[in-house]
Amino acid sequence: MDELSKVNPYPKKPEPAVFPFSDYATGAQDKLHVGTLEEGLRLRLNRHRPHRHDFYQVFWMTRGAPSFNIDFDYFPIEPHALVFVPPGAVHTFGNQRPVEGFILSFQEDFFEQEGHTVNLFLECPTLDPAQFRAVLAVPESSVESVDSYCKRMFEEFNAKKEGYRAASAALLRLLFVEIRRCLSAHYTPNPSNRYSALTAQFLRRLNARPYQLTTASEVAKFLGVSRSWLNQLVRQETAKNLTDHLRGRLILESKRLLAHSDLNISEIAYQLGFEDASYFTRLFRQEEGVSPREFREHYR
Repeated sequence: MDELSKVNPYPKKPEPAVFPFSDYATGAQDKLHVGTLEEGLRLRLNRHRPHRHDFYQVFWMTRGAPSFNIDFDYFPIEPHALVFVPPGAVHTFGNQRPVEGFILSFQEDFFEQEGHTVNLFLECPTLDPAQFRAVLAVPESSVESVDSYCKRMFEEFNAKKEGYRAASAALLRLLFVEIRRCLSAHYTPNPSNRYSALTAQFLRRLNARPYQLTTASEVAKFLGVSRSWLNQLVRQETAKNLTDHLRGRLILESKRLLAHSDLNISEIAYQLGFEDASYFTRLFRQEEGVSPREFREHYR
């Protein structure tokens, strides 16, 4: 038995809940919200502490861009950059100075509601857990297009004329096209870093339920392969076996709870499925080099 066998495969959903999309007074039924950065930072002062959402966000930073901390990685942001925050990722803004730009927030089924059959991760690779990129510097040749799509989405969303949802969906897909062009222009694909379809599916499944944990057997069953075969393939392509990935996922979720929630250490251990809080503390210290309490004190 591996050490993760001590973890309950069916933990309860962590509380307190993340900020839901329904927080938006307008846009909740549209499954899309488009606003300016200035307005977003002014109206959501409670977002200055580490927090997370149950929807996707794309930030278009045009001036006075702040720094971001996304899942405990620090990113200084230059103007003319796109920042991507997937559901469940704990993030916070850094230095607060006057900013300009847009915040695009949408739920994964937004396109389906508008009649589009869209593979989100193929259309916007920066959101794909298998190749996630938090920040994308937009080259000068693409700045005008990105800015135009964001401005037009903002205008459509706020004017709400006939067909505005369809227009917004089309504009967001055009933005994704420009994102792919930026990626191809600045980042030469490295064949050795490309995953097989099965490994990519495993990585996506691992992050598909951002507030819940899973087991290797559950993932293998979902993918229709044996655990041993999946373990061999994933280890060959990522240099980590299934247990390594699942442990990393477990530690990340515990870090998110330590930074985001007011649950005590024992409650967090329970929420993550540990029967013994002291075992959780030992595992966390083994992986992070500090205790859960020390980690929380550093980020709170």
